Amino acid sequence: TLTGEESYYCGGALDVADYTIKCNNKNGHGQETTQDAIAYSCNVALMEMAEKIGAENFCRYQHIFGFGEYTGIDLPGEAATEALLYQADKMGEVELATNSFGQGFNVTMTQMVSAFSSLINGGYYYQPRVVSEITDSNGSVVEKIDAKLLKQVISSEVSDKLRKYLGIAVEEGTGQSAKVEGYTMGGKTGTAEIKDRQEDTTGTELGW
Repeated sequence: TLTGEESYYCGGALDVADYTIKCNNKNGHGQETTQDAIAYSCNVALMEMAEKIGAENFCRYQHIFGFGEYTGIDLPGEAATEALLYQADKMGEVELATNSFGQGFNVTMTQMVSAFSSLINGGYYYQPRVVSEITDSNGSVVEKIDAKLLKQVISSEVSDKLRKYLGIAVEEGTGQSAKVEGYTMGGKTGTAEIKDRQEDTTGTELGW
């Protein structure tokens, strides 16, 4: 549905149904490419991407990337999160818009790091694990735990493109403060919403 060659215009906010949803840059990013949208964390462009993808595919890909699923990590007490994601038939325009930049649903840290790893390693989703090998008291290897490939979530070509975009986010975009000199790095900033507890919440303007 998306090729990465699209362009977007951000004026600082987008009207969705009865709401005005703001970008993290309230002055707007202006005209931008897909690469710019990711590097500078543009909510408006992400909302327009999600609208084009549609709720059905958006929710389907959340599960492809392991959100709402047990990862099978070798730790006890992994949390169930399926109920913390929208189903496509329950997702309206506003929910799709806010979900596009990471709000309105919850995932575990293990789900997030596993999904993110698959984006940048060529598109391969591995079962996350903590233990790589088990040794005895003498240090001899008793058991070696091999990496378990579960699926390919995106093509290597898309992974290459995303790796480039995420690198620019750290080199030039909103993730510059995470840059460590001497290392090639990539990343993606998140858009958190901190609501004033004293503020009247009866209005129709949502601020992110």
